Amino acid sequence: MRRPTAVLAAAVLAVAPLASGCGLVGGGDARFTRSVPSGAGPTGSTPSGGGSDAGSADCPAHYAEPDPNRPRIRLTFELSADMSTVAGTEHVDFTPDLSIREIVFRLTANTAPTVAEGSSITVTAATASPGGQPFRVDKDGAGDGTQGGLLVLPLGREAPAGQQVSADLTFTLRLGTGAFDRFGRVTSYAWWGSGQPLLAWERGVGWHTEPMLRFTAESATSEAAQTDLTVLAPARYTVLTSGTADPPAPADGNRRRWHAVADRARDVSVAVGTFRVKSDTVAGTRLVVGTPADTAPDALFSRHERALRELTSRFGPFPFPALTVARLPIDGGGIEYPGSILMLADDQLVAVHETAHQWFYAMVGDSQARDPWLDEAFATYAEQLVNNDGQPGSLEVPGKVGASMRDFGDDAGSYYTTVYAKGSMALAAARAAAGPAKFDAALRCYINRNAWRIARPTDLATALSGLPAAVAVLRKAGALP
Repeated sequence: MRRPTAVLAAAVLAVAPLASGCGLVGGGDARFTRSVPSGAGPTGSTPSGGGSDAGSADCPAHYAEPDPNRPRIRLTFELSADMSTVAGTEHVDFTPDLSIREIVFRLTANTAPTVAEGSSITVTAATASPGGQPFRVDKDGAGDGTQGGLLVLPLGREAPAGQQVSADLTFTLRLGTGAFDRFGRVTSYAWWGSGQPLLAWERGVGWHTEPMLRFTAESATSEAAQTDLTVLAPARYTVLTSGTADPPAPADGNRRRWHAVADRARDVSVAVGTFRVKSDTVAGTRLVVGTPADTAPDALFSRHERALRELTSRFGPFPFPALTVARLPIDGGGIEYPGSILMLADDQLVAVHETAHQWFYAMVGDSQARDPWLDEAFATYAEQLVNNDGQPGSLEVPGKVGASMRDFGDDAGSYYTTVYAKGSMALAAARAAAGPAKFDAALRCYINRNAWRIARPTDLATALSGLPAAVAVLRKAGALP
């Protein structure tokens, strides 16, 4: 997620005068960790390579393959004629790598700032197989006292590791009027991301049940999944989604069916409206850009075209067959999804930031509650590489780059200052300390080895182990343990 540049700069400058050269150590949050059983973790193959300038003897030559046992998810969204509500269904087939007695989903639309803007999600039915007790919605941590943040489906018995379980859900998503958020509507446009209950599993760890956030940001942890997505919307509108889209079906009265498939998506987004669309193949992927009916898509297409070309040259091939960008008719920043972006701004910084998230979050995943810097600091660092645009502020501002969302509480300013600005500056300083060529090679190893899994700061430390100067910089910034 990228907030407007002015918001980020104001947060940094507000804190920078407090710097006092404090020594920073550690990173992450032990409250989110658990021992990993022997043999747990992704089972996808990792191609071997010939090493790197970072000193790694087993640097993969290509991206690791996704876990063949990744979840399979089937989603259906039906948008109402007045664009105020979405009726949804979700079917999940899931094979845990640890024994479980329940299935847990995060209800992102019930975070306090989202509810305050008029959006929310209500689960109306939920069943699991093997079946158990009725579902419940836990309200702890939701932030507003009325909406629940976690959906819990008890199983009828303990399901051992390796045994498939399934869930079927029915829900209603309410869309508030336009605001900087992943849910909203305005005039003839509606959009939602993380609109479904989000399966909250991390292999080797278990369920993520952290409290929902108290400010607009991310706190999701979700495995890459095979996702089948269907959207039913008023026939007069265009629908832009995550995944590889089929041609739209013929209108059935006042409705039209849109369908897409995403083979390895942690989440999905949907945008509906009177879009003008431009598409072409860029850097080996299909780039689709939609803008409001009164705006030509050419300028925004060019910004994302540049971002794609620059970032593929630095980080590797684009991770998805298509990138779909929907420019919404309100102002803000941008919100990333695997293979799709909700854009609420027109500048190049946001275009690069959100496109960089396709590598950092969409492909190389992270727990956004435990290790938010592993995607936001890297996406902001990518802005600096591509646009030669360093963040204001100082590496000496207080706070650990590797802090968890729980550590920030309701202090949004400290979050943006520490994770985005200080985090990106720490990465740039580490690159300078190690030498750009060696750091870039080590980062490519990190990306290739951790593709399609949920990475941790220790995975980055492993990739940088042959570059002690870079590790020292990141440790002092509180990014690495």
